[in-house]
Amino acid sequence: MQIVRRMKRIISAFCVIALCVTLLLEGCASAGARTGGDDTVVLRWVTYQTDDVPLDIKEVVRAANAVSKERIGVTVDLEFQPSDKLNLMMASGEYYDMVFTSSWVNNFDKNATAGMFYDITDLVREETPALYETIEPFWDCAAVNGRIYGVPVLKDMGAEQMLRINSDFFEGEMGMEIPERMELKDIEPYLAAYKSKYPDKYPLDMTKAGPAGYMNFLERVVDTLIVLPFGEGQEASEVVPFYECDGLVERFRLLHKWYKAGYIHPDAATIESTANDKSIPVRFGVAWKGYQGYSNPQDWGFNVKTSIYDGPFLSRSSEQGAMFGICAACDEEHALACLKYLELLGTDKKFRDILGYGIEGKHFEYLENGTVLRTQTGRDRYNLKLYPTGASASASVESVSPTFLADPDQWKGVYEEYATDGIYSAINGFAYDRSGKEDIIAALSAIYSDYATELRTGTGDPDVLIPQMKKRMEAAGMRELVEDVRRQLAAWLESSRS
Repeated sequence: MQIVRRMKRIISAFCVIALCVTLLLEGCASAGARTGGDDTVVLRWVTYQTDDVPLDIKEVVRAANAVSKERIGVTVDLEFQPSDKLNLMMASGEYYDMVFTSSWVNNFDKNATAGMFYDITDLVREETPALYETIEPFWDCAAVNGRIYGVPVLKDMGAEQMLRINSDFFEGEMGMEIPERMELKDIEPYLAAYKSKYPDKYPLDMTKAGPAGYMNFLERVVDTLIVLPFGEGQEASEVVPFYECDGLVERFRLLHKWYKAGYIHPDAATIESTANDKSIPVRFGVAWKGYQGYSNPQDWGFNVKTSIYDGPFLSRSSEQGAMFGICAACDEEHALACLKYLELLGTDKKFRDILGYGIEGKHFEYLENGTVLRTQTGRDRYNLKLYPTGASASASVESVSPTFLADPDQWKGVYEEYATDGIYSAINGFAYDRSGKEDIIAALSAIYSDYATELRTGTGDPDVLIPQMKKRMEAAGMRELVEDVRRQLAAWLESSRS
């Protein structure tokens, strides 16, 4: 019944969005807060830097500030920072108002549990009800002990893994059919067909990062160390160290099999990027229903079809893919200004498009079907991913060319798919309190880093590496950590059933 209720809530909110905000240590007191000379509240907003900072960022922020100042009396100083700088800012107590946080960069659960984020539980409901309504199906991922400490960014809230396949070669030249869905192992005949024709080439794209989203079929209860497969979780004992997860180990074995067969480049464990090699016929991807970014033939020189092999999986960690936290040291005026700014971003598509795509007429144009198309200037000078500046679902959908048009109602379909086909984590809403176990987690993470690249690229034999790693992890406290997680989870499951 809990999943049914959740699905109904998602259906009622599929058109909706939300966004950003900030965080910091309690040491960053309100001495850093600012207001403009005309009582405009000025927010220092620090977000995640995914690529190079756009050249025209100052011009675009000025345009956005002109609108937000008039509408809500709030402007922003927007900064892009890499993950290490975000961590340093959090640790040093440097003042800011809003900051990017997530399950994978500037960890939300860790920071919220440590008291670094402002408790917005009552404020968001009472003062920004439109913002609260847009996020309504997903507030659980921003809650710790029943209180809300962050604003989820509505985007692809579920994880859906796919293979990006050269259809000109496999369908056109080889006569093979590319289905909309397949299991990961089913790509093997395609790899073999390509290798037989081009024995000196490597058909499966692989860098040191491994396949995109290769662990998304698991709920990462404690980073990548302790996991729970989707479809399980009725008992705390089902939470296991990652090396005891049969599905993950089999995936490592499959990749190693492909490596030995010559489908993966022998130097994959040291390759930083393959972006400039357009010839690779099979690549991994993580996206959502209707996503066009992998399929534009102008980008690759051939037609691409995608085939989904995993998902969509929805969990606490996937729903925390992008969030904004408000600094715990903010006064109420600045906390409310953050929420009002996020509310404007989440409910005004034209305003959202400014930070998402730039200035209309210079960086992008609206097409007749309601989607947007970046201009060459936009691609050169303001080409960034949507989620660092707000909800993807609140922005207009981007078409990749004037003839390759996107569905303007794409996000409606995405959220309907989550409601009908989404595979939910049984422990969504559980947040492990790692207090007192930080040293163990750090030691285990260091050990994992010694083996992770070889495992996820297939270049190492998991049946050799995993026993070595397990022995070291057991000595470093893995069992103690597992038992603590299971104890907390058992209490959480008991309380959720009552």
